[in-house]
Amino acid sequence: MLRWSPRSFSIWIRASLLTILLFFSFSFLSSHQERHHDDFFRGEFPKPGSCPSSTLVQNIVISVKTGATEAAAKIPIQMRTTLRCAEHVFFFSDLEQDLEDGQYHLHDALDTISPSIVENNQDFEFYKKQEVLWKTQKNITSLHGAKHPKATNDLAAWSLDKWKNIHMLEKTWALKPDMDWYIFIDADTYLVWSNLLVWLETLDPTSKSYYGSAVTWGGIRFAHGGSGYIIPKTMMYELAVNQNGTAAHWDTKLHDHCCGDVALSAALQEHGGILEGRWPLISGEAPWTMPFGPGTTEYRCWPAMTMHHLTPDGMEEFLAYEEQRSHKSVLLTHTEILQDFLLPQIPLSRSNWDNLASERGDFGRTGGISSNATSFDECTKACEEDEKCFQYSFHGQKCSIGRSVRLGHAKAADSEGTWQSGWNKTRLVKWSKEQPYCNNITFEGEDN
Repeated sequence: MLRWSPRSFSIWIRASLLTILLFFSFSFLSSHQERHHDDFFRGEFPKPGSCPSSTLVQNIVISVKTGATEAAAKIPIQMRTTLRCAEHVFFFSDLEQDLEDGQYHLHDALDTISPSIVENNQDFEFYKKQEVLWKTQKNITSLHGAKHPKATNDLAAWSLDKWKNIHMLEKTWALKPDMDWYIFIDADTYLVWSNLLVWLETLDPTSKSYYGSAVTWGGIRFAHGGSGYIIPKTMMYELAVNQNGTAAHWDTKLHDHCCGDVALSAALQEHGGILEGRWPLISGEAPWTMPFGPGTTEYRCWPAMTMHHLTPDGMEEFLAYEEQRSHKSVLLTHTEILQDFLLPQIPLSRSNWDNLASERGDFGRTGGISSNATSFDECTKACEEDEKCFQYSFHGQKCSIGRSVRLGHAKAADSEGTWQSGWNKTRLVKWSKEQPYCNNITFEGEDN
């Protein structure tokens, strides 16, 4: 659900927060106590020894938005990896069900929507069909990939998504009120839990500010849902209690909005909420698609808080990286992710692989530059001769040059030929060594 738009940002001189970071840095303690998660978990689950020790954990609630057709494949792995240290986690879907013999309970985020809206909006045809199948067969696999009855290019499950966000806020408060912080993410969002705890210690849960990756749609500046957004107790109370019925009110207007995260930000701002942009700390990229290099310098010294579009395998891989870090009490920055996680994985070239050199990126500076090369060898030479080239790809007789490096992903050959990718690691390593040391780490973000 990435919906990036041009960002407008300015970088201000900021005072060093090193003293604060040292004060709030915490040790990672070994523990064998039982976990008692709210609602979603039934039974024992040993807390990993790598979980950071912080009293703030008891005052953080995490709400995960998912769908019944994807939940079984994503939720258990997400819970065992990035959410393994969280105490209060709730899952919201388009169908109430239990996963893995009742270990994980999914709430129906849509069950309080007015019947008149459900009956008169084609977005809910899938919802009604799914409920019948589950009640009669306990099997909804036949609905995987189902299309919307009217917007036939859209997945039916995706069209239901926008109806969940504000209802999730109200339901989360009802399930766990009066906590300091409420974090809303998708089932493919990864939280860097240790960094989040340090950052949240510096914020005020009684303020009206909420935090996310700020983008714009239809003139509304909103926090992108897949990247995750963080709402303080004050604004949760305002919408869920003082403005009780906000979700029902917005149900009558959602046909004018593309997405639920847009509507939620509009509702928050209507009642005094202030969006504090924290990109790229809160990021819509996975580690494998983050751009590094002179074309996109924004990903460097910022501490990573969230990442998006991680597969279950990807979550396990990144957790394994986090677990082997020898300095876990130090904030994990994007620079460290590049040097210690990505660089060892980047080869000189790779077939059946798309390193995203053909994509322009957030600011049009990351890639997408065409060369006249007519073969992969010529494309390699074109990159070598262009001192600004850090990676390249060749597909369909098109050579694309990238000003930054991304690892990318496997991609099979198609009617236009094989996807071939290459990287100039020498330039990347040289550029990386020339960058100043990250000794002034802040939590402000580029789009604040």
